[in-house]
Amino acid sequence: MNDPSCLPLMPFAILLVATWASAALMVLGATRLNVLDHPGHRSSHTRPTPKGGGLGIIAAVVMAVPIARHLDGLPVLSVATFGMIVATIVLAAVSWLDDVYQWRPAIKLAAQFAAAAILVGTGTRLSGVAGPAGDIILSVMWLVYVTNAVNFMDGLNGLASGAIMLACLVIACVAPSAAVALPALLLAAAIAGFIPFNFPSARIFMGDVGSQGCGVLIGAFGLMLADTAPAFGGWSGVPLLMSGLLYDVTLTLFRRWRAGARLTESHRDHLYQLATRGGMAPALVTVIHWGFVIWGGTLTVAVARGWCGPAPALLLVLPPQILWTWQVLIRMRRGAPGRA
Repeated sequence: MNDPSCLPLMPFAILLVATWASAALMVLGATRLNVLDHPGHRSSHTRPTPKGGGLGIIAAVVMAVPIARHLDGLPVLSVATFGMIVATIVLAAVSWLDDVYQWRPAIKLAAQFAAAAILVGTGTRLSGVAGPAGDIILSVMWLVYVTNAVNFMDGLNGLASGAIMLACLVIACVAPSAAVALPALLLAAAIAGFIPFNFPSARIFMGDVGSQGCGVLIGAFGLMLADTAPAFGGWSGVPLLMSGLLYDVTLTLFRRWRAGARLTESHRDHLYQLATRGGMAPALVTVIHWGFVIWGGTLTVAVARGWCGPAPALLLVLPPQILWTWQVLIRMRRGAPGRA
């Protein structure tokens, strides 16, 4: 934040607790809506489980952000903040309806592009990178890719949600602007209200409403860091923090493309899925991914303090991913079940 000493700590602490508690209460309420995720060939669970816990996360954040901005002396709703809230609500609403009615993937993709367009159109975008038109295109594609990456990786209890929570805590620490730090910290508090219902055993899943809502927000934080913190390579922050998720999705898409598989077809070929199919405990896989975020967070802090450049940091984030890939593929070759 620009001047943390100006933030009224007690009211903001109360707001954080209220965000955590309200998210938890709404998640508890969502367990009673009877919207169930039935196990299928891609599932890691074996019995029908409620989904839609992301309703509590997104609702708590949307309500808390304007209050936090008021406490910090910022305009309650700047154009960019209004766009972030509207984009998140639009995507979360469509995703919730998809959780209920199982719409075609094209509808979800259209909603992702609409949310990205709202964010970019209200000022959350790159600037000075590839020209005005190029910056807009890159910003939209980044938001859609990160949203889908989080959605694809939300297949084990606590994996995606815990990764985003940890990433948001780091963002809140390194962001030079309260406009970035406040929503990141509030999202972390809201996810903290959800995780006890999902990890290590799940009473409820986030559902698309949670994974896509959180995905577009973490993507937006990445663009905001790139725009407000160019001096310390802020553009590298979210790629470093979310390296585990982004690496898994990118590698999986590449492997499936090389194998001639349809990229839009559902599958169980992500590294985290291969690991559990190879006999690794799901909770351990989740904790390993949390470790990737912690390592990426360490590098993010190093970049912010000038101890390391962003390009070397992006190289240093790769060795744990490469080691993880090697371990998972070795386990599969030693007799894990064949590909679904």
